[in-house]
Amino acid sequence: MNTLKSRLQSSRFTTFISYLILLIASSIPVANAQAVEEQVQFSEAELEQMLAPIALYPDSLLTHILIAATYPLELVQANRLVNKNKLLPTAQLMEKAQKKDWDPSVTALLAFPNVLEKLSSDLSWTQDLGDAFLQDEAQMLASIQSLRAQADEANSLANMENMSVTRVNKQIVIEPVQKEIVYVPYYDPRTVYGHWRWYNYPPVYWAPYPYYVGRPHDHFYWNSGVHISFNFFFSAFHWSNHRVVVIDHRHSRHYRHRGRIVTSHGSQKWHHKPHHRRGVAYRSTHVKQRYNSHRPSIAHSKQLRHAERNSLAHNRKHKSRHDKTLKHYNKQVKQHREQRFTSKLHNSHKPVKSHRPIKSHQPVKSPQRIKSHQPVRNHKPSHYDRKERHDTASTHNRVKSQLKSRERTQREVKKSQTQRSIHQPRNQQAQRSMDKQQRQSTQRMRTQQPKQARQSTQRAQKSTQQRAHRSAQQRSQHKGQKQNRSRD
Repeated sequence: MNTLKSRLQSSRFTTFISYLILLIASSIPVANAQAVEEQVQFSEAELEQMLAPIALYPDSLLTHILIAATYPLELVQANRLVNKNKLLPTAQLMEKAQKKDWDPSVTALLAFPNVLEKLSSDLSWTQDLGDAFLQDEAQMLASIQSLRAQADEANSLANMENMSVTRVNKQIVIEPVQKEIVYVPYYDPRTVYGHWRWYNYPPVYWAPYPYYVGRPHDHFYWNSGVHISFNFFFSAFHWSNHRVVVIDHRHSRHYRHRGRIVTSHGSQKWHHKPHHRRGVAYRSTHVKQRYNSHRPSIAHSKQLRHAERNSLAHNRKHKSRHDKTLKHYNKQVKQHREQRFTSKLHNSHKPVKSHRPIKSHQPVKSPQRIKSHQPVRNHKPSHYDRKERHDTASTHNRVKSQLKSRERTQREVKKSQTQRSIHQPRNQQAQRSMDKQQRQSTQRMRTQQPKQARQSTQRAQKSTQQRAHRSAQQRSQHKGQKQNRSRD
């Protein structure tokens, strides 16, 4: 019984452990997904960092910047249009932009080339701004109000010349003083907000705009205002609901107060239009799924790139290990070969000890006398070993005999020359007669050749005629015999 109980307890324990392992394994991908989503979400410090250079812009312009930042590719196209047509007035630029399929907020920014240039040149900042606005619109508006409150505490909003700063339900609203003239302020975000509370996230700083003028010891710099004579006033902040509200942009040529836009009958919450995104990837999978985009999100593509880099690093490490092992193996093989070669050389110098005679591969020769390598000595005196004897009488006789032999040869040469001179004319006559006979024989042969040819042809003709006559006689005889047989 005790053994059965122990077995049951052990089986229950193993099943419990297996279930626990399965639960942990299933929770790992969820935890990873949550960690990735947390990394994609912008923190409050990051939002205030990117909003610092534009948070004090007038509300009407700021709404267009936030909406247009969600369409970064159209901003680049609009900036190119402005750069190509710098001398054209704003009205003609608007007419050209109407032919393009751009969002109305992108078209509205054509009247502000400095702002459009900043949005187009710093695309990473622009894309982060648009992704943060799409991700959490309410948090974005809360960060704008937080920055405006910091500037108000630093007493920076008190001296805004061309803007009116009002407070509605504890919300700071910035609007142009003149209804249809919009001024774009420039300020240094490092000083206008007073003490910056995010030490690790310093505010984004832009270089001063060209042709901007400001008073000494003032935080804001101004340029000439933009007179609005086009469809511009169609969006506003609904600060109490923390959202952006829009109306029909085709009927927004004249100034409309923010309250009228928010409370008008045709106002509605702003909605993102994915076809104006032009294929640019979204930052998070949540936003991607919200707008049914088939392109992978930036976070997903980052994960893929990170996994690819890790796999490449692992492959490089594995390859380096394989190369090291292969190098070590090749080194060992080389050492082994060198040892074998040295041992062979050492053994080749030793004498071969064997009781059997060594068989040579050369053919066996007949036994001959072995020639020794020592030089053979000859007992006869050589020519160089003989001692010359200087005898005057013998040398005198030798010279006389040489002279006599020379005289004899000279006489014989003279006799032969005289005989040739005597017999030379006779030989010439004989040669001439021989040449003449040869010429005559050749001429006879040439004359006889045609005669012989004629005779041969005549003989051939006669033989052919005789053969034909014989064949005719034979035929006639054969016919006569046939006729006689038929009669019989």
